[in-house]
Amino acid sequence: MQLRRATMDDALDVLTWRNDETTRKNSFTQEEISEENHLKWFKRKLDDNNCLMYILEDETGSLGSIRLDITDKIAEISYMIAPAARGKGLGKEIIKLIDNVPELETAVTDNRIQSLVGFVNEDNVASARCFEENGYTKLIAGDIRCYIKNLWSE
Repeated sequence: MQLRRATMDDALDVLTWRNDETTRKNSFTQEEISEENHLKWFKRKLDDNNCLMYILEDETGSLGSIRLDITDKIAEISYMIAPAARGKGLGKEIIKLIDNVPELETAVTDNRIQSLVGFVNEDNVASARCFEENGYTKLIAGDIRCYIKNLWSE
């Protein structure tokens, strides 16, 4: 199992996963997204130097995606697992694997990223567990759980 950089060839798979009912239920933005809007957004993300987007895959094909959006030395994690691949511990695995991508290591060395953070709805117990099992610290703000991992300190 590995992460590889996402390409435009992955856009429709990611859209299908994103528009899945369970994915939407666990997302902060729950409405379905049109193909046209998604393709524009996906291209912008791929072209954005402050975004690192990856696809989780094995010999059977694509299993999920993870994205880091970098702002003010914090990389916000967004991830999802393909509906057919859920229930196999891949959420925990994809969060673990992101620590080992060369671009993250470079961004930490260059002091572009000091912390990783993920936001989870309080009802999304599976995602909460994935962050906790990867050593993230939990902070609670109302019905949102914030998980943070410091990568570098002065």
